[in-house]
Amino acid sequence: MRSLQTLVSPNSIAIIGASERFHQNAGRVMVNLQKSKFSGEIYLVNPNYDTISGIHCYPSVLEIREEVDLACVIVPFKHAPDILRECVKKQVKSVIIISSGFSESGPDGITREEELKEIVKGTETTVYGPNSPGFYHFIGNWGISFSPRFEPKNFYKGSVGLISHGGSLGRAVLDANEKGLGFSYWLSPGNEMDITINDCFEFLISDPSTETILLIMESISEEERFFRLLHQAYNKQKPVILLPIGHSKISRIAVKYHLGRNNDYSIPWDMVNHPGLVKAESIDEVVALSWLFDTYQKAGKRTAIFSWAGATSIYLADLCDKYGIQLQPLSSELQQKMKTITGIDKSFMNPLDLTTIVYDDLSKLTTCLEVLHKSGDFDNIIVNFPFQVDYQNEILSEQMKKLMEERDSIFIPIFMSQGYQGELAIDILKETKKPYFFHENTAIKSLSAYINYSETQRQEEEHNEKTIKSC
Repeated sequence: MRSLQTLVSPNSIAIIGASERFHQNAGRVMVNLQKSKFSGEIYLVNPNYDTISGIHCYPSVLEIREEVDLACVIVPFKHAPDILRECVKKQVKSVIIISSGFSESGPDGITREEELKEIVKGTETTVYGPNSPGFYHFIGNWGISFSPRFEPKNFYKGSVGLISHGGSLGRAVLDANEKGLGFSYWLSPGNEMDITINDCFEFLISDPSTETILLIMESISEEERFFRLLHQAYNKQKPVILLPIGHSKISRIAVKYHLGRNNDYSIPWDMVNHPGLVKAESIDEVVALSWLFDTYQKAGKRTAIFSWAGATSIYLADLCDKYGIQLQPLSSELQQKMKTITGIDKSFMNPLDLTTIVYDDLSKLTTCLEVLHKSGDFDNIIVNFPFQVDYQNEILSEQMKKLMEERDSIFIPIFMSQGYQGELAIDILKETKKPYFFHENTAIKSLSAYINYSETQRQEEEHNEKTIKSC
Protein backbone atom coordinates (compact mmCIF):
# COMPACT_ATOMS: atom_id res chain seq x y z
CA MET A 1 0.00 0.00 0.00
CA ARG A 2 1.24 3.47 -0.91
CA SER A 3 0.65 5.66 2.14
CA LEU A 4 -1.84 8.52 1.93
CA GLN A 5 -0.96 9.90 5.33
CA THR A 6 1.15 12.87 4.24
CA LEU A 7 -1.30 13.54 1.42
CA VAL A 8 -4.30 14.01 3.72
CA SER A 9 -2.43 15.21 6.86
CA PRO A 10 0.46 17.44 5.74
CA ASN A 11 2.04 20.10 7.93
CA SER A 12 3.04 22.14 4.89
CA ILE A 13 1.89 22.49 1.28
CA ALA A 14 3.66 23.99 -1.71
CA ILE A 15 1.46 25.07 -4.63
CA ILE A 16 3.70 24.78 -7.66
CA GLY A 17 2.30 26.81 -10.53
CA ALA A 18 0.39 29.22 -8.30
CA SER A 19 -1.07 32.14 -10.22
CA GLU A 20 -2.68 35.51 -9.60
CA ARG A 21 -5.21 34.68 -12.32
CA PHE A 22 -7.82 33.55 -9.86
CA HIS A 23 -10.39 32.77 -12.53
CA GLN A 24 -8.12 29.98 -13.80
CA ASN A 25 -7.42 26.58 -12.23
CA ALA A 26 -3.94 27.45 -10.95
CA GLY A 27 -5.22 30.54 -9.20
CA ARG A 28 -8.29 28.84 -7.75
CA VAL A 29 -6.24 26.08 -6.10
CA MET A 30 -4.45 28.70 -4.01
CA VAL A 31 -7.62 30.64 -3.18
CA ASN A 32 -9.54 27.49 -2.26
CA LEU A 33 -6.79 26.32 0.05
CA GLN A 34 -6.49 29.72 1.71
CA LYS A 35 -10.18 29.94 2.52
CA SER A 36 -10.19 26.48 4.07
CA LYS A 37 -9.22 25.53 7.61
CA PHE A 38 -5.82 24.14 6.67
CA SER A 39 -3.63 25.12 9.62
CA GLY A 40 -0.18 24.34 8.22
CA GLU A 41 2.24 26.42 6.16
CA ILE A 42 1.39 27.29 2.56
CA TYR A 43 4.21 28.07 0.11
CA LEU A 44 3.69 29.47 -3.39
CA VAL A 45 6.05 28.48 -6.19
CA ASN A 46 6.23 30.17 -9.57
CA PRO A 47 9.37 31.76 -11.13
CA ASN A 48 7.19 34.32 -12.92
CA TYR A 49 6.11 36.07 -9.71
CA ASP A 50 7.87 37.65 -6.76
CA THR A 51 4.61 37.78 -4.80
CA ILE A 52 0.99 36.75 -5.28
CA SER A 53 -1.59 38.67 -3.24
CA GLY A 54 1.22 39.91 -1.04
CA ILE A 55 2.53 36.39 -0.35
CA HIS A 56 6.17 35.62 -1.19
CA CYS A 57 6.53 33.40 -4.24
CA TYR A 58 9.53 31.07 -4.62
CA PRO A 59 11.13 30.41 -8.02
CA SER A 60 11.51 26.71 -7.17
CA VAL A 61 10.47 24.28 -4.46
CA LEU A 62 14.20 23.82 -3.84
CA GLU A 63 14.37 27.44 -2.64
CA ILE A 64 12.04 26.69 0.27
CA ARG A 65 14.23 26.14 3.33
CA GLU A 66 11.59 24.39 5.40
CA GLU A 67 10.36 20.84 4.85
CA VAL A 68 7.49 20.38 2.42
CA ASP A 69 5.11 17.52 3.12
CA LEU A 70 2.83 17.95 0.11
CA ALA A 71 3.37 19.61 -3.24
CA CYS A 72 0.41 20.42 -5.48
CA VAL A 73 1.58 20.60 -9.10
CA ILE A 74 -0.59 22.53 -11.54
CA VAL A 75 1.68 23.45 -14.45
CA PRO A 76 1.64 22.66 -18.20
CA PHE A 77 2.46 18.96 -18.68
CA LYS A 78 5.79 19.69 -20.39
CA HIS A 79 7.14 21.14 -17.14
CA ALA A 80 5.87 18.35 -14.90
CA PRO A 81 8.93 16.03 -15.14
CA ASP A 82 11.38 18.74 -14.09
CA ILE A 83 9.06 19.85 -11.28
CA LEU A 84 8.76 16.26 -10.04
CA ARG A 85 12.55 15.83 -10.08
CA GLU A 86 12.87 18.92 -7.90
CA CYS A 87 10.25 17.54 -5.52
CA VAL A 88 12.17 14.27 -5.20
CA LYS A 89 15.40 16.17 -4.62
CA LYS A 90 13.63 18.29 -1.99
CA GLN A 91 12.36 15.03 -0.43
CA VAL A 92 8.75 16.14 -0.65
CA LYS A 93 6.76 13.30 0.85
CA SER A 94 3.66 13.45 -1.38
CA VAL A 95 2.94 15.13 -4.71
CA ILE A 96 -0.50 15.66 -6.17
CA ILE A 97 -0.40 16.33 -9.91
CA ILE A 98 -3.52 18.10 -11.11
CA SER A 99 -2.04 18.77 -14.56
CA SER A 100 -3.48 16.73 -17.44
CA GLY A 101 -1.90 15.70 -20.74
CA PHE A 102 -0.59 12.27 -19.78
CA SER A 103 -1.79 8.72 -20.49
CA GLU A 104 -5.36 9.92 -21.03
CA SER A 105 -4.21 11.96 -24.05
CA GLY A 106 -2.68 9.25 -26.22
CA PRO A 107 0.76 7.73 -27.03
CA ASP A 108 2.81 10.88 -26.29
CA GLY A 109 1.00 11.28 -22.99
CA ILE A 110 1.71 7.67 -22.09
CA THR A 111 5.40 8.32 -22.68
CA ARG A 112 5.28 11.41 -20.46
CA GLU A 113 3.55 9.46 -17.69
CA GLU A 114 6.15 6.68 -17.90
CA GLU A 115 8.82 9.33 -17.44
CA LEU A 116 7.11 10.48 -14.24
CA LYS A 117 7.02 6.89 -12.98
CA GLU A 118 10.75 6.51 -13.51
CA ILE A 119 11.46 9.75 -11.63
CA VAL A 120 9.80 8.52 -8.41
CA LYS A 121 10.78 4.86 -8.76
CA GLY A 122 12.69 3.76 -5.68
CA THR A 123 12.16 7.08 -3.87
CA GLU A 124 10.12 7.98 -0.78
CA THR A 125 7.97 10.41 -2.78
CA THR A 126 4.43 9.25 -3.58
CA VAL A 127 2.36 10.68 -6.43
CA TYR A 128 -1.41 11.19 -6.48
CA GLY A 129 -2.43 11.72 -10.09
CA PRO A 130 -1.65 13.00 -12.69
CA ASN A 131 -4.92 14.28 -14.12
CA SER A 132 -6.49 14.38 -10.65
CA PRO A 133 -9.30 16.77 -9.64
CA GLY A 134 -7.94 16.83 -6.07
CA PHE A 135 -9.38 15.63 -2.78
CA TYR A 136 -11.57 16.93 0.04
CA HIS A 137 -10.84 16.45 3.74
CA PHE A 138 -14.29 17.00 5.28
CA ILE A 139 -13.16 16.20 8.82
CA GLY A 140 -10.49 18.91 8.66
CA ASN A 141 -12.57 21.36 6.55
CA TRP A 142 -10.02 21.73 3.79
CA GLY A 143 -9.03 20.29 0.44
CA ILE A 144 -7.08 20.62 -2.77
CA SER A 145 -9.45 21.71 -5.52
CA PHE A 146 -9.69 23.97 -8.54
CA SER A 147 -13.47 23.98 -8.38
CA PRO A 148 -15.01 27.48 -8.67
CA ARG A 149 -17.61 26.30 -6.15
CA PHE A 150 -15.54 25.19 -3.18
CA GLU A 151 -16.74 26.28 0.25
CA PRO A 152 -15.04 24.21 2.98
CA LYS A 153 -16.60 26.40 5.66
CA ASN A 154 -19.92 24.78 4.72
CA PHE A 155 -18.64 21.20 4.81
CA TYR A 156 -21.03 18.89 6.69
CA LYS A 157 -18.93 16.18 8.32
CA GLY A 158 -20.07 12.59 8.30
CA SER A 159 -18.95 9.00 7.99
CA VAL A 160 -19.08 8.38 4.22
CA GLY A 161 -15.75 8.12 2.42
CA LEU A 162 -16.10 8.64 -1.35
CA ILE A 163 -13.64 7.41 -3.99
CA SER A 164 -14.38 8.26 -7.60
CA HIS A 165 -12.75 7.81 -10.96
CA GLY A 166 -12.82 11.37 -12.27
CA GLY A 167 -14.28 14.48 -10.72
CA SER A 168 -17.70 15.07 -12.30
CA LEU A 169 -19.64 12.17 -10.78
CA GLY A 170 -17.74 12.59 -7.54
CA ARG A 171 -18.78 16.22 -7.26
CA ALA A 172 -22.36 15.36 -8.23
CA VAL A 173 -22.52 13.07 -5.19
CA LEU A 174 -20.67 15.57 -2.99
CA ASP A 175 -23.39 18.13 -3.70
CA ALA A 176 -25.65 15.98 -1.49
CA ASN A 177 -23.59 17.37 1.40
CA GLU A 178 -25.90 20.40 1.17
CA LYS A 179 -28.87 18.15 1.98
CA GLY A 180 -27.23 16.52 5.00
CA LEU A 181 -25.22 13.60 3.63
CA GLY A 182 -22.02 13.78 5.66
CA PHE A 183 -18.62 12.84 4.25
CA SER A 184 -15.22 12.08 5.75
CA TYR A 185 -13.07 12.21 2.58
CA TRP A 186 -13.34 12.45 -1.15
CA LEU A 187 -10.44 10.85 -3.03
CA SER A 188 -9.92 10.76 -6.79
CA PRO A 189 -6.37 9.73 -7.83
CA GLY A 190 -6.72 10.46 -11.55
CA ASN A 191 -4.61 8.24 -13.78
CA GLU A 192 -3.36 6.22 -10.76
CA MET A 193 0.25 6.45 -11.84
CA ASP A 194 1.39 5.68 -8.30
CA ILE A 195 -1.36 5.91 -5.67
CA THR A 196 -4.28 3.77 -6.84
CA ILE A 197 -7.97 3.38 -6.13
CA ASN A 198 -7.08 0.34 -4.03
CA ASP A 199 -4.65 2.42 -1.95
CA CYS A 200 -7.47 4.88 -1.30
CA PHE A 201 -9.82 2.00 -0.50
CA GLU A 202 -7.39 0.54 2.03
CA PHE A 203 -6.89 3.97 3.61
CA LEU A 204 -10.64 4.43 4.18
CA ILE A 205 -10.98 0.92 5.60
CA SER A 206 -8.41 1.79 8.27
CA ASP A 207 -9.68 5.35 8.81
CA PRO A 208 -11.64 5.60 12.10
CA SER A 209 -13.82 8.50 10.88
CA THR A 210 -15.10 6.52 7.87
CA GLU A 211 -17.89 4.02 8.46
CA THR A 212 -19.29 3.67 4.93
CA ILE A 213 -17.24 3.52 1.71
CA LEU A 214 -18.65 4.67 -1.60
CA LEU A 215 -16.92 3.70 -4.85
CA ILE A 216 -17.62 5.08 -8.34
CA MET A 217 -15.23 3.10 -10.51
CA GLU A 218 -14.43 2.71 -14.18
CA SER A 219 -11.99 -0.17 -13.82
CA ILE A 220 -9.88 -2.14 -11.33
CA SER A 221 -6.18 -2.72 -11.92
CA GLU A 222 -5.64 -5.18 -9.05
CA GLU A 223 -8.77 -7.32 -8.85
CA GLU A 224 -7.46 -9.83 -6.30
CA ARG A 225 -6.41 -7.05 -3.95
CA PHE A 226 -9.73 -5.25 -4.42
CA PHE A 227 -11.77 -8.28 -3.35
CA ARG A 228 -9.44 -8.91 -0.44
CA LEU A 229 -10.00 -5.33 0.69
CA LEU A 230 -13.74 -5.72 0.19
CA HIS A 231 -13.73 -8.59 2.66
CA GLN A 232 -11.63 -6.56 5.10
CA ALA A 233 -14.23 -3.79 4.95
CA TYR A 234 -16.99 -6.31 5.63
CA ASN A 235 -15.13 -7.71 8.62
CA LYS A 236 -14.86 -4.16 9.97
CA GLN A 237 -18.60 -3.70 9.38
CA LYS A 238 -18.01 -0.96 6.82
CA PRO A 239 -20.51 -1.31 3.96
CA VAL A 240 -19.12 -0.73 0.48
CA ILE A 241 -21.53 0.95 -1.94
CA LEU A 242 -20.50 0.53 -5.57
CA LEU A 243 -21.59 2.32 -8.72
CA PRO A 244 -19.66 0.62 -11.54
CA ILE A 245 -19.35 2.59 -14.78
CA GLY A 246 -17.63 1.87 -18.08
CA HIS A 247 -19.06 -1.60 -18.68
CA SER A 248 -20.64 -1.14 -22.12
CA LYS A 249 -18.63 -1.58 -25.29
CA ILE A 250 -18.55 2.11 -26.22
CA SER A 251 -17.91 3.30 -22.68
CA ARG A 252 -14.94 0.95 -22.28
CA ILE A 253 -13.36 2.79 -25.19
CA ALA A 254 -14.20 6.14 -23.59
CA VAL A 255 -12.45 5.08 -20.34
CA LYS A 256 -9.18 4.95 -22.24
CA TYR A 257 -9.52 8.63 -23.14
CA HIS A 258 -10.69 9.69 -19.70
CA LEU A 259 -8.02 8.32 -17.39
CA GLY A 260 -5.67 6.56 -19.79
CA ARG A 261 -6.81 3.10 -18.70
CA ASN A 262 -7.28 0.09 -20.95
CA ASN A 263 -10.60 -1.45 -19.96
CA ASP A 264 -11.00 -4.22 -22.52
CA TYR A 265 -12.35 -6.49 -19.78
CA SER A 266 -15.13 -5.35 -17.52
CA ILE A 267 -15.99 -7.22 -14.32
CA PRO A 268 -19.50 -8.75 -14.62
CA TRP A 269 -20.76 -7.03 -11.48
CA ASP A 270 -24.23 -8.56 -11.85
CA MET A 271 -22.63 -11.92 -11.04
CA VAL A 272 -20.57 -10.64 -8.10
CA ASN A 273 -22.28 -11.31 -4.80
CA HIS A 274 -20.50 -10.43 -1.58
CA PRO A 275 -22.32 -9.66 1.68
CA GLY A 276 -20.26 -6.49 2.13
CA LEU A 277 -21.01 -5.09 -1.32
CA VAL A 278 -24.11 -2.98 -1.99
CA LYS A 279 -24.51 -2.30 -5.71
CA ALA A 280 -26.19 0.86 -6.96
CA GLU A 281 -27.52 1.62 -10.43
CA SER A 282 -27.80 5.39 -10.32
CA ILE A 283 -26.44 8.50 -8.63
CA ASP A 284 -29.82 8.81 -6.92
CA GLU A 285 -29.38 5.35 -5.38
CA VAL A 286 -25.80 6.10 -4.41
CA VAL A 287 -26.89 9.14 -2.41
CA ALA A 288 -29.91 7.38 -0.89
CA LEU A 289 -27.89 4.37 0.28
CA SER A 290 -25.03 6.47 1.60
CA TRP A 291 -27.43 8.76 3.44
CA LEU A 292 -29.19 5.86 5.16
CA PHE A 293 -25.92 4.31 6.29
CA ASP A 294 -24.54 7.68 7.42
CA THR A 295 -27.66 8.62 9.39
CA TYR A 296 -28.95 5.50 11.09
CA GLN A 297 -27.66 2.51 13.03
CA LYS A 298 -28.40 -1.01 11.82
CA ALA A 299 -31.90 -1.43 10.45
CA GLY A 300 -34.51 -3.92 11.58
CA LYS A 301 -36.90 -5.70 9.22
CA ARG A 302 -40.24 -4.58 10.67
CA THR A 303 -41.65 -2.05 8.20
CA ALA A 304 -44.91 -0.12 7.93
CA ILE A 305 -46.40 2.14 5.27
CA PHE A 306 -48.24 5.18 6.67
CA SER A 307 -50.61 6.95 4.29
CA TRP A 308 -53.94 8.72 3.89
CA ALA A 309 -54.07 8.03 0.13
CA GLY A 310 -55.22 4.52 -0.77
CA ALA A 311 -53.78 4.10 -4.27
CA THR A 312 -50.41 5.50 -3.22
CA SER A 313 -50.14 3.11 -0.28
CA ILE A 314 -51.00 0.16 -2.52
CA TYR A 315 -48.36 1.24 -5.05
CA LEU A 316 -45.71 1.47 -2.33
CA ALA A 317 -46.77 -1.95 -1.02
CA ASP A 318 -46.11 -3.35 -4.50
CA LEU A 319 -42.64 -1.83 -4.47
CA CYS A 320 -41.95 -3.30 -1.03
CA ASP A 321 -42.94 -6.72 -2.35
CA LYS A 322 -40.76 -6.23 -5.42
CA TYR A 323 -37.68 -5.49 -3.31
CA GLY A 324 -38.34 -8.09 -0.62
CA ILE A 325 -39.57 -5.84 2.22
CA GLN A 326 -42.21 -7.66 4.25
CA LEU A 327 -44.99 -5.53 5.70
CA GLN A 328 -45.77 -6.82 9.15
CA PRO A 329 -49.54 -6.84 9.98
CA LEU A 330 -50.85 -4.31 12.47
CA SER A 331 -51.56 -5.75 15.89
CA SER A 332 -55.19 -5.90 17.00
CA GLU A 333 -54.31 -3.29 19.62
CA LEU A 334 -52.98 -0.87 17.00
CA GLN A 335 -55.96 -1.48 14.75
CA GLN A 336 -58.31 -0.59 17.60
CA LYS A 337 -56.34 2.57 18.37
CA MET A 338 -56.60 3.67 14.74
CA LYS A 339 -60.36 3.12 14.81
CA THR A 340 -60.67 5.13 18.02
CA ILE A 341 -58.53 8.04 16.75
CA THR A 342 -60.09 8.30 13.30
CA GLY A 343 -63.64 7.40 14.28
CA ILE A 344 -63.76 5.03 11.29
CA ASP A 345 -65.02 1.49 11.84
CA LYS A 346 -62.93 -0.28 9.21
CA SER A 347 -60.29 -2.97 9.14
CA PHE A 348 -56.93 -1.18 9.21
CA MET A 349 -53.95 -3.02 7.78
CA ASN A 350 -50.36 -2.50 6.66
CA PRO A 351 -50.14 -0.58 4.31
CA LEU A 352 -52.04 1.79 6.58
CA ASP A 353 -54.56 3.96 4.74
CA LEU A 354 -56.25 6.50 7.03
CA THR A 355 -58.36 7.82 4.12
CA THR A 356 -59.06 11.47 3.45
CA ILE A 357 -61.02 11.79 6.71
CA VAL A 358 -57.85 13.40 8.04
CA TYR A 359 -58.64 16.48 5.93
CA ASP A 360 -61.33 17.34 8.45
CA ASP A 361 -59.05 17.04 11.47
CA LEU A 362 -55.29 17.01 10.97
CA SER A 363 -54.73 16.00 14.57
CA LYS A 364 -56.03 12.56 13.58
CA LEU A 365 -53.24 12.29 11.04
CA THR A 366 -50.46 13.34 13.42
CA THR A 367 -51.81 11.31 16.36
CA CYS A 368 -52.00 8.13 14.27
CA LEU A 369 -48.40 8.58 13.17
CA GLU A 370 -47.30 9.13 16.76
CA VAL A 371 -49.15 6.03 17.99
CA LEU A 372 -47.71 3.91 15.19
CA HIS A 373 -44.22 5.20 15.93
CA LYS A 374 -44.37 4.85 19.71
CA SER A 375 -45.86 1.37 19.59
CA GLY A 376 -42.36 0.02 19.08
CA ASP A 377 -43.78 -2.52 16.62
CA PHE A 378 -41.91 -1.12 13.63
CA ASP A 379 -38.28 -0.36 12.86
CA ASN A 380 -39.00 1.50 9.62
CA ILE A 381 -41.94 3.73 8.76
CA ILE A 382 -42.48 4.75 5.13
CA VAL A 383 -44.44 8.01 5.02
CA ASN A 384 -45.69 9.19 1.65
CA PHE A 385 -46.67 12.71 0.65
CA PRO A 386 -48.89 11.79 -2.34
CA PHE A 387 -49.19 15.28 -3.84
CA GLN A 388 -48.89 18.93 -2.90
CA VAL A 389 -51.48 19.96 -0.32
CA ASP A 390 -49.32 22.52 1.43
CA TYR A 391 -50.66 22.90 4.98
CA GLN A 392 -51.44 19.22 5.47
CA ASN A 393 -48.00 18.17 4.28
CA GLU A 394 -46.41 20.80 6.49
CA ILE A 395 -48.22 19.53 9.60
CA LEU A 396 -47.20 15.95 8.78
CA SER A 397 -43.56 17.04 8.27
CA GLU A 398 -43.53 18.88 11.59
CA GLN A 399 -44.83 15.78 13.39
CA MET A 400 -42.28 13.55 11.70
CA LYS A 401 -39.49 15.95 12.58
CA LYS A 402 -40.57 15.87 16.23
CA LEU A 403 -40.75 12.06 16.31
CA MET A 404 -37.33 11.73 14.65
CA GLU A 405 -35.84 13.67 17.55
CA GLU A 406 -37.56 11.54 20.20
CA ARG A 407 -36.71 8.04 18.99
CA ASP A 408 -34.25 6.76 16.45
CA SER A 409 -36.61 4.76 14.24
CA ILE A 410 -36.01 5.01 10.53
CA PHE A 411 -38.45 7.28 8.70
CA ILE A 412 -38.60 7.15 4.91
CA PRO A 413 -40.44 10.30 3.76
CA ILE A 414 -41.29 10.16 0.06
CA PHE A 415 -42.58 13.21 -1.84
CA MET A 416 -44.50 11.80 -4.81
CA SER A 417 -45.54 15.02 -6.54
CA GLN A 418 -44.04 15.58 -9.97
CA GLY A 419 -44.45 19.33 -9.66
CA TYR A 420 -42.11 21.95 -8.24
CA GLN A 421 -40.14 20.46 -5.36
CA GLY A 422 -39.98 23.57 -3.24
CA GLU A 423 -42.84 23.21 -0.80
CA LEU A 424 -42.37 24.13 2.85
CA ALA A 425 -42.91 20.53 3.99
CA ILE A 426 -39.62 19.60 2.33
CA ASP A 427 -37.79 22.51 3.95
CA ILE A 428 -39.04 21.36 7.35
CA LEU A 429 -37.53 17.91 6.89
CA LYS A 430 -34.33 19.36 5.47
CA GLU A 431 -33.65 20.80 8.92
CA THR A 432 -33.28 17.27 10.34
CA LYS A 433 -30.36 16.46 8.00
CA LYS A 434 -31.96 13.02 7.67
CA PRO A 435 -32.88 11.30 4.39
CA TYR A 436 -35.91 12.32 2.38
CA PHE A 437 -36.79 11.13 -1.11
CA PHE A 438 -38.36 12.30 -4.36
CA HIS A 439 -38.19 8.96 -6.19
CA GLU A 440 -40.23 6.17 -4.65
CA ASN A 441 -38.39 3.34 -6.43
CA THR A 442 -35.03 4.61 -5.16
CA ALA A 443 -36.39 5.01 -1.63
CA ILE A 444 -37.82 1.50 -1.34
CA LYS A 445 -34.96 -0.22 -3.16
CA SER A 446 -32.37 1.56 -0.99
CA LEU A 447 -34.24 0.76 2.22
CA SER A 448 -34.33 -2.90 1.17
CA ALA A 449 -30.57 -2.97 0.54
CA TYR A 450 -29.96 -1.27 3.87
CA ILE A 451 -32.16 -3.77 5.74
CA ASN A 452 -30.51 -6.73 3.98
CA TYR A 453 -27.00 -5.53 4.82
CA SER A 454 -27.95 -5.00 8.47
CA GLU A 455 -29.60 -8.42 8.65
CA THR A 456 -26.53 -10.12 7.17
CA GLN A 457 -24.29 -8.42 9.72
CA ARG A 458 -26.65 -9.42 12.54
CA GLN A 459 -26.61 -13.07 11.44
CA GLU A 460 -22.83 -12.97 11.17
CA GLU A 461 -22.54 -11.64 14.71
CA GLU A 462 -24.90 -14.30 16.05
CA HIS A 463 -22.92 -17.00 14.28
CA ASN A 464 -19.65 -15.69 15.74
CA GLU A 465 -21.15 -15.59 19.24
CA LYS A 466 -22.31 -19.20 18.95
CA THR A 467 -18.89 -20.23 17.67
CA ILE A 468 -17.16 -18.52 20.61
CA LYS A 469 -19.52 -20.13 23.16
CA SER A 470 -19.01 -23.59 21.69
CA CYS A 471 -15.21 -23.33 21.95
